[in-house]
Amino acid sequence: MVGKAETTWRRVRRALRRLFVYGACSVLVLAGLAGTFVLGPRYEGILSIFLGAGGTELVNPGGAETQRFTSAYASADERRSALEALSTDVSREGITLMRNSEGALPLKAGAKVTVLGQDGVDPVHGGGGAGSVDASTAVGLVDGLAASGLQVNPTLTAFYKEGPGKEFRKTTTDVYGRGDFAVNEVPQSAYTEDALSSFDSYGDAALVVIGRSGGESSDLPTAPDAKGRTYLQLSTEELDLLTLARERFPKVIVLLNTQNAMDLSELDQIRPDALVWIGALGQGGAKAVGEVLTGAANPSGALVDTYSTDSLSAPATANIGDFSISNSQVPNGDKVIAYSEGIYVGYRYYETRYEDVVRGQGNAGRWTYADEVQFPFGHGLSYTDFQWSTASTTRSAKGWMTTVTVTNTGSVAGKDVVQLYLHAPYSDQDRSAGIERAAVNLVGFAKTRQLAPGESQTVTIETPEEALRVWDPTVGTWIVEAGQYALALGQDAHQALNSVLAATGIPAERLDGPGVVDLVHRFTVATTDRTTWATAPATGRPVTARFEEADPAHYGQDWTRLSRSDWQGTWPTTFADGSWEAPARLLEDLAIDTVSSGGDGASSSGASTPLKAVDLVGKDWDDPAWETLVGQLGVDELDALVRVGGYQTRPVESIQLPGTVAKDGSAGISNTLVGGTSGTAYPPEVVLASSWNTQLATEFGAGVGEDSLALGVTGWYAPSTNIHRSPYSGRNFEYWSEDPLLSGDMTAVVVSGARSKGVIAWTKHFALNDQETNRMGVVTFADEQTIREIYLSPFETAVRRGGANAVMVSMNRIGARWAGGHRGLMTEVLRGEWGFRGAAITDQASFANFAYEDLREGLAAGTSLWLNTDSHLWKLDDEALSEAVVADMRRAAKDVVFTVVNSNAMNGVGPETTVRQTVAPWKVMMWGFTAFAVALTALCTWLDVRGARTRRRARQKALAEVEAPQGQDRPDK
Repeated sequence: MVGKAETTWRRVRRALRRLFVYGACSVLVLAGLAGTFVLGPRYEGILSIFLGAGGTELVNPGGAETQRFTSAYASADERRSALEALSTDVSREGITLMRNSEGALPLKAGAKVTVLGQDGVDPVHGGGGAGSVDASTAVGLVDGLAASGLQVNPTLTAFYKEGPGKEFRKTTTDVYGRGDFAVNEVPQSAYTEDALSSFDSYGDAALVVIGRSGGESSDLPTAPDAKGRTYLQLSTEELDLLTLARERFPKVIVLLNTQNAMDLSELDQIRPDALVWIGALGQGGAKAVGEVLTGAANPSGALVDTYSTDSLSAPATANIGDFSISNSQVPNGDKVIAYSEGIYVGYRYYETRYEDVVRGQGNAGRWTYADEVQFPFGHGLSYTDFQWSTASTTRSAKGWMTTVTVTNTGSVAGKDVVQLYLHAPYSDQDRSAGIERAAVNLVGFAKTRQLAPGESQTVTIETPEEALRVWDPTVGTWIVEAGQYALALGQDAHQALNSVLAATGIPAERLDGPGVVDLVHRFTVATTDRTTWATAPATGRPVTARFEEADPAHYGQDWTRLSRSDWQGTWPTTFADGSWEAPARLLEDLAIDTVSSGGDGASSSGASTPLKAVDLVGKDWDDPAWETLVGQLGVDELDALVRVGGYQTRPVESIQLPGTVAKDGSAGISNTLVGGTSGTAYPPEVVLASSWNTQLATEFGAGVGEDSLALGVTGWYAPSTNIHRSPYSGRNFEYWSEDPLLSGDMTAVVVSGARSKGVIAWTKHFALNDQETNRMGVVTFADEQTIREIYLSPFETAVRRGGANAVMVSMNRIGARWAGGHRGLMTEVLRGEWGFRGAAITDQASFANFAYEDLREGLAAGTSLWLNTDSHLWKLDDEALSEAVVADMRRAAKDVVFTVVNSNAMNGVGPETTVRQTVAPWKVMMWGFTAFAVALTALCTWLDVRGARTRRRARQKALAEVEAPQGQDRPDK
């Protein structure tokens, strides 16, 4: 019985081994087959980008004359070195000196300093998500300080890196919005005696680092934490740390390693000697921080946001966050946000309310500017002094030319930022018509060159007549009103306004600061012009209302928009209980509109001599050859080109059009989301904007272009051009400013610089994507004046002045309609008014939950390309693929082809060149893996069969031996 049991157990073990082997082989085979024949083809484009291989190759490429965009550098090392230096330049010019009591800065050479705060060893280099940067090779803050000659307390550095301090680190959410924002500064109880006693040896100054970051998919929390502090206030532990520094050090320097405007009002109690905003550091910003602190560089940045004493005091904060449509069952159509503050965003609110308080109008209430604003928009100090003189403004053919001479009257070299603001009339007619007017609007700026002590420079700023226009809702177009205007030079918005008020006769005792009348030019517009700006300057087409349905009044809702005619009576309110019951008409409008526009697309071409993409290089948009070229594309080619455009544009071999690779992000080409190669990690846009240096911004755009050429990444999902509607937006680091003119000017020159190297710069997010909460499909309400003057204005500048030929559409709705499906936005305004010529891509559209970004609706509205990596998604069946839809596809294909043909993707493509899609190495590996799995399975099967035969013969032989008669010869072995 024992022998029989052992035999049975051997058979069981053999069966289990066989099951395991065959199971493993089956898994390998199935994985190989799935990868080779299912997942591989379905996600081919994104896999090639992630693995850094595949794409198109040029057979018989053209000569040097076909290298249409070339690098300025002779080698990769030279390029990397130059772009790293440019990254440092951005920080050097963006760093802003906010306070400097009694010349606390710069520090003396070789000063012994103690860096306090866990952010000193874990600084913010950039934000999260698409705009993040690879900081693995970035210079650390302590290293940057040491490189400038400062002696940094090593005991404290070790305490934060390796001692008890290492247990405390800030946290942020991930790209999907998971996790929490928390400061987590080291509490006083964690500091050891060794750490505290080390202050004596490094006691020249304490450098207290305050860090805040943001990221994609989440806004910063407005709710207080367990200790009653909001995220943009100083935490309890930070206040304790600042108090410790004040008690132990003769100098306290606060470094704001932050990206959102903070509430710093409590610093007045601690009285730090200097306050320096350093922003996020990027790759080389830490070097610039050291240079500024030691005086090797003179800070010349200026704030691009208002720093209020209470970050929740701005009217926009009444309507940020999560609000629901209680009676909507539409997926990604059950959230709402209302821009009830209207045009009064940032300084437009604070300065306008100040004027009305001074003038005693508008029911402005008992409101004091100094209690509301700590640092005004445009504020920034220097280590030297500047004097402005001989300011003058003259009428020009297209507007006004303002000149001023800036003289460095101090003892060190430096740069100065000159800002020009417009003050427009706010009349009874405006009040009755529902027109709003901010007290001052930035209309121009200039930054001087580096001026040596005693040196002067005369700068000129042009104000176009267009700057005077205002949207009149009663006629649905732009007008220029009759009345008294003023152009005021200023070092910040508040100084400029005080100068205007003084120039209009307001007594000095009613102002909170000096007004410089000599810096103000007043002029009168005699009659209201209702015709000039009712025609689009770029196209000559009529300008009419396009966003009436974005106003809740369109749905019969009693909606109060903030008005300076009655500040207290129109102050924004929040949706009761965080929800709103929508009228039936809006619920109906949430339905996707699949009716194609049709009609205008080129028909299929029967050209006797087919055109190639290279034949149209340099051709104007209106050249009929474009219609002929895209008319050669079959329906399958149109479908693939338009529908699968995630991180790429597809090659089209029939017209010899190369494919392209596209990547994020706004601080340089990033591999954070899709892998592969990455470029230089720059400081984020908010730092570049703070430089107020358009030449530097142009160089940044060209620098991204250099990486584009080197890395083979033609498409760049940037620059980001949304507005800092509130300090709490998670992606304020990735956007320029609270001001639309500064945002537009920066976007325009960055796009121009990038395009000079053949980059397709997908300017984003078009439009009203100014918070991360519910960004996927949120119903966004705003009046047309606000939409056009604040949120569309930067994009208009990018198109008309910067030559932008690519935009990325936002995920939100404008009113009830998805932005990419809003024909008023995508066709009537973008193309019809601004003269945009190029392609519009969706934001992320690779998953089923983006179903509201409908292909047919978007094509009909004017969207050209879907940021989709799944070749099965958005596929239309034959019935849905009507002639009208194909016509829309063909029109969209022209957009895409035109954009690619005018990019560096055409480098090397000559008349005889053949564009061929390569076999990606990962495909070969997948095929090899599948073949190996099949071969392994076959081998296992063969070995198993062979083993079974051997075992069967052995059993037969043993049985024969047992059954043979005794004494009979047994079979030979």
